Amino acid sequence: MRIAYLLPLPELNGGNKVIFQHIELLRAHGAEVTVLCEGPKPDWIDSGATYVDYAAAPPKVASQDLVIATYWTTLRTARGFALGPLAHFCQGYEGGLIHLRPVLREIEEVYSWQLPTLTVTPHLGGLLRDRFGRESRVVSPPLDPLFRPGWRLGPRRRPWIAIPGIFEAEVKGIATALEAVRRLRQGGIPCRVLRFSILPLSEEERVLLEPDRYLCGVPPRVIAEALRACDLLFLPSRAEEGFGLPLLEAMASKIPAVASRIPSTVYITEGAVPLVPPGEAAAFAEAARELLSSRSAWRRARESGYEASRRFLPEAVAPKLYEAVRWAREWSRDPVPAAPLPMEIKP
Repeated sequence: MRIAYLLPLPELNGGNKVIFQHIELLRAHGAEVTVLCEGPKPDWIDSGATYVDYAAAPPKVASQDLVIATYWTTLRTARGFALGPLAHFCQGYEGGLIHLRPVLREIEEVYSWQLPTLTVTPHLGGLLRDRFGRESRVVSPPLDPLFRPGWRLGPRRRPWIAIPGIFEAEVKGIATALEAVRRLRQGGIPCRVLRFSILPLSEEERVLLEPDRYLCGVPPRVIAEALRACDLLFLPSRAEEGFGLPLLEAMASKIPAVASRIPSTVYITEGAVPLVPPGEAAAFAEAARELLSSRSAWRRARESGYEASRRFLPEAVAPKLYEAVRWAREWSRDPVPAAPLPMEIKP
């Protein structure tokens, strides 16, 4: 099968990373995959797929069995290229993001197109079904083997807390995590902060709390190594978070975590990670204190998170991805009506 993935800018972020993980699983299954992206191939991408930069002109590639658009802006672009039947890989509904409210009408227009859709969590599938009448299949991110456990007996006396995400993106809730750290320090836990983001440290964030270490735009192997040296991860995202990849990577690294109780984290953790109301710094601090103050609780959290993460091993995700791509191709041959239809969301 010939499959093309259409990406916007080739920046280093979790969404693009997941796309390339899926691409490699499909290539291992025998698919011929082409990556269409608006920009030259960056160094961080390690893939044997054909890479085509369409920034200057429409791509000159053969007709495809399936074209998978990966961001709301790429849906219209993909339809314009007309390279084959179109599907959508949704890692989060962009219409719920505050900074995209000015273009909400345009987002809703392309989401109204009746397309076979792959989502990373069941709740996204439910949202797209109920709001736009779309049918979907769930294909979650596979675990990156770079994220693996290190040997540890317990948390450090001066523990490191990892906080991932773009400070300026409201959906990430970084200010909540920074305030939780302040509360922990005031309560006598001398924790240190590792921040990582694809954007440089802003003065606004520095004023709230200056991190002890800040990693900006570094490749996944650097993040994986730094995360293994941490004692805890905060994921304070809001409900619009499509998945929360750093949480899964922390679980796979046996790093205990505290996360917001939102649909995506409930799906990822299956009760293995303490979940607290989003935006409540006091609740984050209290849950972290319980883990960092008890070696036995910390060890239990390591093991329970790690076991829950095994559902996302590549060998578990791959068959679901193959089936979903086949389903999307067949759907395009015999599409469903535009009206919403009841469906079963597959886990």
